Amino acid sequence: MPMTLSVAREQTQRPSMTHFVQPTGISASDESPASTSLGFHLRQLQPFSTRQHFDRNETIFLEGEPAKRVYRVISGMVRVCRHAPNGARHIADFVLPGELIGFGEFAEHPYSAEAVTPATLTAYTRTSFERLTSSTPAVRAQLVSLLTRTLLATQQQLFVLGCQTAKQRLASFLLRLADRTDVTAGERLDLAMGRLDIADHLGMTIETVCRAIAALRDARVLTVPNSHQLILNDLRALRALSTAQ
Repeated sequence: MPMTLSVAREQTQRPSMTHFVQPTGISASDESPASTSLGFHLRQLQPFSTRQHFDRNETIFLEGEPAKRVYRVISGMVRVCRHAPNGARHIADFVLPGELIGFGEFAEHPYSAEAVTPATLTAYTRTSFERLTSSTPAVRAQLVSLLTRTLLATQQQLFVLGCQTAKQRLASFLLRLADRTDVTAGERLDLAMGRLDIADHLGMTIETVCRAIAALRDARVLTVPNSHQLILNDLRALRALSTAQ
């Protein structure tokens, strides 16, 4: 669902604030038939949208800021996160092209959004987005479906953080990312995020993430061409690890 309007980048990198965080990106892909896809309907908002570009690590919006826009990632990757008073960071999720952020019934953003890589987003005014939702039953139905999938993903993440070992957490993360990017066994999985981002998402230290990757590499489950690429040699082994008791 490309948008053609473009404007100069409107925001600059700013320090973080501390507020409650809610999850994350929801897919607005065009894979369903055009007449029923959310992407098809979002095209109606073109007059109320802007194209925005963000550099690596640049803030898109901060926790606690008025939630005046809904964003769709066009290219690049975005992380949604919160910061604790002691400076610790938790990354709730990574948002990929085709997914929405800033969607939900809240007056202020409950989390911060930052560009992991150079990223392009389409920003819709919240009033136009809500008007489309209220006037189009098909859009409401799709948003309910998207929110349901997001809730299931959040519940799975809570299980990962609360019940799994370091290697199991990493396996679960890689499987979910592979599923979201349509990567299959033997194919390359691109990691736009760094090891520290992965650690802050999985509740681990960067050293533990590196050790877990090395262990899977030594077991020949993964090949590591470089710091931003993995070859998933054995998806069956990853799945077995992620579900081990």
